[in-house]
Amino acid sequence: MGCLSVSAQEFKPGFYGVANGGKSTITLGTSKIEGNGYQLGAGYEFTKNLAAELTYGSALGFGLTSGSNSVKYDMSVMHISAIAKLPVSESFIPYVSFGRVTGTESLSATGSSTYSAAYSGGRYVYGVGVEIPFESRISFRVQSVTTTSSSTTSSKISMVTGGFIFRF
Repeated sequence: MGCLSVSAQEFKPGFYGVANGGKSTITLGTSKIEGNGYQLGAGYEFTKNLAAELTYGSALGFGLTSGSNSVKYDMSVMHISAIAKLPVSESFIPYVSFGRVTGTESLSATGSSTYSAAYSGGRYVYGVGVEIPFESRISFRVQSVTTTSSSTTSSKISMVTGGFIFRF
């Protein structure tokens, strides 16, 4: 299966689905915890250079244990982003994204009270990535996405993921 010539096909605006998975790093103050995360979403391509995307991302069950002390962090977010694509060649399409985040996070520690919060504003998501088309309806995607820090927990999440785009 070879890469499809992007310039050889006529662009058609439309909807697409996204499925990504990969490594996540959560920064809590000065501590970093690594684990796995995923993103599922849908988008709409207005032009070959501009799209909008609504994505659900999750980083669940991150834990840190030291002796008898433990900390657990869970985060689920929904973000809406604008995607600007800058095709370099027919089979290599870099892009940048920027958007707003809403979601929940919880932090609990042994011997401490549990913190839980919902936030609906004040957090942003930004990223860079590359899309590699294989067929007219399927592309591979690699991206790095960061959600800005929470003023309440000083938490920040970064994800490096790979996945697929399926056009309808």
